[in-house]
Amino acid sequence: MKVLYSCLAIIFVLILTACNNEEDSSEVAETKDAEEEVEETEKETNSEPENTEIEPSNTFPLTGEPTEESTDHRAFGVMIENSTSSRPHSGLYQADVVYELLTEGQITRLLAIFHSDQPEKIGNVRSAREYFVHLNNGYDAIYSSAGGSPGAFDLIKREQVPYISGLDYDGQYFMRTSDRSAPHNMYTTYEDLVDAANDLGLTVEDREPPELPFFNEADSVKADGTAQGLDISYNSVNDVRFDYDKETNSYIRSVGGNRVDDLETGEPVASKNVFIVASAHQVLDNQGRRSIDIESGGEAFLVQGGEFIEAEWRNVDGLILPFKDDEALSFLPGQTWINFVDGGIENKVSFDE
Repeated sequence: MKVLYSCLAIIFVLILTACNNEEDSSEVAETKDAEEEVEETEKETNSEPENTEIEPSNTFPLTGEPTEESTDHRAFGVMIENSTSSRPHSGLYQADVVYELLTEGQITRLLAIFHSDQPEKIGNVRSAREYFVHLNNGYDAIYSSAGGSPGAFDLIKREQVPYISGLDYDGQYFMRTSDRSAPHNMYTTYEDLVDAANDLGLTVEDREPPELPFFNEADSVKADGTAQGLDISYNSVNDVRFDYDKETNSYIRSVGGNRVDDLETGEPVASKNVFIVASAHQVLDNQGRRSIDIESGGEAFLVQGGEFIEAEWRNVDGLILPFKDDEALSFLPGQTWINFVDGGIENKVSFDE
C-alpha cells in the first residue's frame, strides 16, 4: 500500500510540474510577443517618414513666394505721394511691386501694386499720371488715384483702365486723417478697394495677374560687381538710398537721408530686388508735367543679393523686365522696386562695394 501511495505521489508531482512548465512556457511566449509588439511600435514611432513636409499648393505671381492661400484674384494699383509732406507712408512695405518715377519738378511719385498682402491702411493716395496708368495695365490691375493729369484722365474717360476714384468715394471707401493737411491726408484699405471695385461692377475674383520671372535664392547669377548699398539721384530731397541687409538678403530703403518705415507698424520697406532703368524724359508744359518713355527699353541695373548686374530693360506686354545679352533675368522672391531715371544711368546711380 505504501508503494502505491508513493507511486501516486510521484505521478501527481510529475503532472503538477508539467502544468507549471506549460504555464511558464505560455507566460514566456506571451512576454516575448508583448516585447516584440513594443519593439515594432517603437520602430514605427522612431522611423522617419519619407516626406513630412507638404509643399504649398500656390505661388504668388508678383512675389514668387509660396502660399496655401488662393492667388486667383486681381491686383490693385494705387498712386502714392512721395513728397516730404507725405512721409512716412502706410502699407508701402506690403506692396508686391513699386514703381518710382518723376512727376513735376524733381519730385517722384509711386505706383504700388498690391496682390499678395492686404494692408489695413494704404497711402497717402495722390493723383494719376498717364505713364503710371500704362504701367498699371501691365499687371491687369484695378487702378486707384485721387485726381490726375489731363493725359491720365483722358485714358480714364476712354475706359482704358479699370478705375476707382478716391475723390468720388471720399468719405466712403477713402478717408481723410486729421494729422496732415489736404491733399496729403487721403488713405484707403485693401478691403475698401475690393468693396469699391465690387460697387463699380469691376471684376475682382478669378483674374490672376501675370507672373513675374523668379528663381531660387540658392541659384546664382553672374554679377558685375558688389552692391552693399546704392544711391539713386533725383537731384532733390527725393534722392534714394538702398542699404543691403545680409540677414534678410534685402535692401532697406531711405529717402532724403531718412529710412522709410511704415507709419503704423514701423516696418521698413525692404526690397529683394531693386531694378533701376534709364529712359527718355520730356517736359510737356509750364507746370512741369512729363512724358516718360516706358516702351523703348535701355540701360539698367538689377540689384539683388548684395550684387549688381549691368543689364537692359524691356517692356514685355506692359511689364518692365530685365535682360542681359538677350537672355531674360529673374527676380528673387519678394518685393521688387523699379526706379526710372532720366538720361545716362551711370550718372544717376552709384554703388558701395
